[in-house]
Amino acid sequence: MNEPIKIAVMGVGAFGALHARTLAALPEARLVALGNRTRLKAENLARELGVPNVFSRVEEMIERRIADALVIATNTETHVPYAKAALSAGMHVLIEKPVAGSLAEVQDLEAFCRQSNYVAMAGHICVFHSLVGPLIERVQREGFRSAHFVRHRPAGLVKLFPEEHPITLTMVHDLYVAAQMAGGAEPESFDALDALNSDGKADHAWATLRWSDGRVATFHSHWILPDGAPGDGFDWLEVFGQSYYTRVDTNPQNWTWTQDKITWPIALEISIPHGRPTGMLAEELRSFLAACHGVPVPAGCRLQDAVQVQRWMEKLLKSAQSKRVAKSQHGDLTLPNVHEQTSH
Repeated sequence: MNEPIKIAVMGVGAFGALHARTLAALPEARLVALGNRTRLKAENLARELGVPNVFSRVEEMIERRIADALVIATNTETHVPYAKAALSAGMHVLIEKPVAGSLAEVQDLEAFCRQSNYVAMAGHICVFHSLVGPLIERVQREGFRSAHFVRHRPAGLVKLFPEEHPITLTMVHDLYVAAQMAGGAEPESFDALDALNSDGKADHAWATLRWSDGRVATFHSHWILPDGAPGDGFDWLEVFGQSYYTRVDTNPQNWTWTQDKITWPIALEISIPHGRPTGMLAEELRSFLAACHGVPVPAGCRLQDAVQVQRWMEKLLKSAQSKRVAKSQHGDLTLPNVHEQTSH
């Protein structure tokens, strides 16, 4: 048996706290430290989980040499500098998505990691979903003609993440699933359209990827669900093959509990029943901990996968921006014709 990996989490917002709670219950890990820019937030969670160390700066944690691995769940712009600092100090890193804010940054981190003896893994959690993972494997074997991804979230996301776009915050999950379904093949064209709310913030995004062999993937990512909708929204995926059709409802899971209002007990397939983590976050973290012991990083979570998805996002954002500019210059703009494409 390998010794548990001593691990720290930097950033204990909603998802960083999920990482921490999951790690605290995994026998493969020993959660030794929590960090957050607002130290009090880390202190409160550390007290709840019995974590012995708290820090407010990554450098502070590194100087104390208290962990062998680090989960980075902070704002996107901090991901690369934090990862480089940890790798340079001899630590493995798991970096939440998106890995960086630009293609150049992800490429720079990938090159930096090639000179390191330590693991850098992208937190592409959806490839670990108990339905999506097997679906990817089957589609890779049997091929597909088209796929359609839907990801709807409450309108409040616009205020929670004012610096993000639906393509980079939510559609990104579906882009890296599509990349794996396509076996890593690059599309020949990218097309996207977005829409702005009354405050000028993007809260809708549509996108289409086309491959040279005729395969097509379409994406809807909207942040417009009204008050009262489940906090994690609705997600589903449809795939059409030569002789098959399949649909996966990934969120919420197929379990409804009705009280005064409907609640969603296992939204996003992340839970810790009987103190034992199950679901896609637990599997992602187990894979990272195994990688710290020398097991290869899973396909879909390598930095080369993050580079590809970042490149796709930037092409789609450029396509959406160009249509916004055209609309401002020429008036109303209809949805793009299926033959209108932005080549890469």
